Amino acid sequence: MPAGGMLGEVKINGWRCLYFRGIDGQPRLWSRNGIPLEGADHILHRLRLIEEAAGEPIMLDGEIQVDGTLAATKAWFERGWKRGGEAGVLHLFDAMPLPAWRAGGWERPLLERKEWLRTIVGAVDEPWDWRPRSAGRDDPECVQVMTDTWIFDEAHAIQESYRVWAIGGEGIVLKDPASPYRRLRCSAWQKCKQENMSKLVGCKAA
Repeated sequence: MPAGGMLGEVKINGWRCLYFRGIDGQPRLWSRNGIPLEGADHILHRLRLIEEAAGEPIMLDGEIQVDGTLAATKAWFERGWKRGGEAGVLHLFDAMPLPAWRAGGWERPLLERKEWLRTIVGAVDEPWDWRPRSAGRDDPECVQVMTDTWIFDEAHAIQESYRVWAIGGEGIVLKDPASPYRRLRCSAWQKCKQENMSKLVGCKAA
């Protein structure tokens, strides 16, 4: 663990979800494998407003969850959305200009990226008008920035993990605050779940 500590985020038990514009210029939600995710237009609308606040095309990275479980998330995005309607909450944990993401990553440290993310999300005022074809005014809480806490050693990481498990969470993700963003898996992000807690030093790369 770095001498200055790591950032700990609660591991949301859902699907990895990215927002960016495709080659046709249209903004969409995408799975980690590049498959468009349908049935979350309320979230997509909110992310467009965040992109406008950023003033440039961006990539937003997070975890999307439906009804608090992985099973419900999987069921909705594989087939449930076809019946109509919208579902899900997106928990954002990273952001960068789209050209940087397309080039493979961004050198700006995580701590600075997270602060920028909070700034652009916070710059979006709650819309007073109903979104066209929506069932009502959108809830701004459908897009949230993941909170984090400083973790300074393995004992602290274990303590935080047990706290999350006690409230039904999956675990925590430890992140190096000085790390750049890389599109490929790397050791800068490490999952600490119950099945690998006995090997905390070797937590799975996220």
